[in-house]
Amino acid sequence: MRKTIIAASAAALLALAGCSSDDGGVDVDGATEAVASEVDKATEAAGDAASDATSAAGAAGETTAAGDGEGEGSDGESTGDGSDEGAGDGSGEMGTIALADGSEVEVPAGIAQKYSEIQGSTDHLGAPVGEAQAVAGGQMLEFEGGTIIQNPDGQAFLVQGEILNEYMSNGGPESDLGFPTTDETPQEGGFISTFDSGEITYDIATEESTVEQN
Repeated sequence: MRKTIIAASAAALLALAGCSSDDGGVDVDGATEAVASEVDKATEAAGDAASDATSAAGAAGETTAAGDGEGEGSDGESTGDGSDEGAGDGSGEMGTIALADGSEVEVPAGIAQKYSEIQGSTDHLGAPVGEAQAVAGGQMLEFEGGTIIQNPDGQAFLVQGEILNEYMSNGGPESDLGFPTTDETPQEGGFISTFDSGEITYDIATEESTVEQN
């Protein structure tokens, strides 16, 4: 801007040198006005140029900020998707079971699947007692004829009778035994249920349950 003003001043001075009054003298007032006019024009032009530069810089800043915001949003979405996939253990999925009275109850998906399998073959579980409970990263739901326990991976198994009583008295899924890995199974002289870190057997003759840990 300084260079522009200086150039304008120089031009005005040249005009001053060429200006004369009728008697051959220099028209000082006219020259002064010419200098002032040229300086004003140069100053106004420089101001417009500075304003344009400031507007361009502001636009560039907005573009950069917008780009940064979009980038952060994209990263956030990616992180969110990754978290969802990593947390997909099935414990949050729900299903429904049909009861004998024709009503339906919403329960964890693994429990619903196991209930349908058992009711389809034996029809002895009956209705749920209360609601499903979160336990050790899984879910468990008590029925009239036994308890279905779903592990953190979404797999569910039936534990019942004296083996269930023994299992729960030892802490259930939160105990060292962990979650069940099979339904209760008949064996010679009684029944057996296996768990993450052991098994519980029930002897019909002695009416006793035995816990064995791995």
